[in-house]
Amino acid sequence: MPRLHAKHRTEIRYAGAVGESVNEIRLLPRANGRQEVEWANLRVSPAAELVAHSDAYGNEVQWFQLVEPHETLVVEAEAVVHTRPAPPRVPDSCLGFAALDDPAYGDDHAEFLSGSTHIRWVEPVAGFAEGLGLSEEGGVLGWARALEAGVNSAIAYTPGATRVDSPVEEVVRVGRGVCQDMAHLMIACARRRGVAARYISGWLHLPNHEGPGESHAWVELNVPGLGWVEFDPTHPEPASEHYVRLAVGRDYADVPPLKGSYLGPPTDAMSVTVEVRELPG
Repeated sequence: MPRLHAKHRTEIRYAGAVGESVNEIRLLPRANGRQEVEWANLRVSPAAELVAHSDAYGNEVQWFQLVEPHETLVVEAEAVVHTRPAPPRVPDSCLGFAALDDPAYGDDHAEFLSGSTHIRWVEPVAGFAEGLGLSEEGGVLGWARALEAGVNSAIAYTPGATRVDSPVEEVVRVGRGVCQDMAHLMIACARRRGVAARYISGWLHLPNHEGPGESHAWVELNVPGLGWVEFDPTHPEPASEHYVRLAVGRDYADVPPLKGSYLGPPTDAMSVTVEVRELPG
């Protein structure tokens, strides 16, 4: 079981003093079936009281307010997490597409079947999905694996090619993007076919990689007979023990690591650094 140490630092510099800053942080991992949290903490500068709550999707959220004027905001998260592989994807346990027509499936997963802030299936998204020509003979699981590979082949990983608010149709048009864009596109195609899909944010450990770690985005599809199964169109067939989950939602708009509002001049610069390394067991 890998033991991963992650550090995530966000620094925002403003063009002058700001005040009345109200923020939410989603940077604390929670225990689930394939990860255990040894410890985790948050630091905010200027110092502020952090108020914890869970959002509608069960994510750990820390809220804070800064009233006094400040020109810089720094949020640092650090955690040690034990991860394990996800359960095997067993095709024999997967039901066919007919199971998607069960009213209970639609009722149970309604919010992950409809459009959301970043997810829509207008052209050219609909044309992209049809153009993949995915076979349904292998059931929902086989179809999802082919979709994962199809998005990866069609979209070139290109930092800076898109913005955090780029609509999914723009990603299709330019054929380039980052993990967030690929995740949104896979979710859009899945929901269009009636497969419930949700967005996951977290950290990714890249073994034998000498550079910094990564903030990352991937997806889960609800496969009848298996439940929620993780997929990563940026790194198909993911080794899930290298992933630390932070938050889940309909799309990025539900799970930004840091979001808030303030009174004052605009943001002058923002930097985000992430380090993820494996510790001795």
